[in-house]
Amino acid sequence: MITCTLNNHKYTVDFVSGRALREMEPAAQMYGRIVAISNAALKGEVPEDAKNLSIGEALDVMIHWFCLLFGNQFTPDDVLDYYPVDRMMHDIALALMAVQTQTTEILDEFPTKAAKTEEAETLQS
Repeated sequence: MITCTLNNHKYTVDFVSGRALREMEPAAQMYGRIVAISNAALKGEVPEDAKNLSIGEALDVMIHWFCLLFGNQFTPDDVLDYYPVDRMMHDIALALMAVQTQTTEILDEFPTKAAKTEEAETLQS
């Protein structure tokens, strides 16, 4: 069972449907474009694709698929309004990779919890 909690509402799916696999291509391609642009930016390059991609467009495509993964029990607006921004892209990418590689048994609970770092633990002390 996979769960997603948004605004104190818990949504569950017992399995990932074939539709989630079939419909994932636009989201996976969008994620690939974002990664390529990010990697180029780290090298100080500005790829041509960066001019044709907006963050809003990328998020819309990826969030639409994430909603589909959960059987559209919640809307893209629910994700935009209630999903923690520091986990959103990571979690959607994790779900995309798990579905693509047919390892969905690793999926459990969304939003995922960020790993604690020594620096974060020091700040909390």
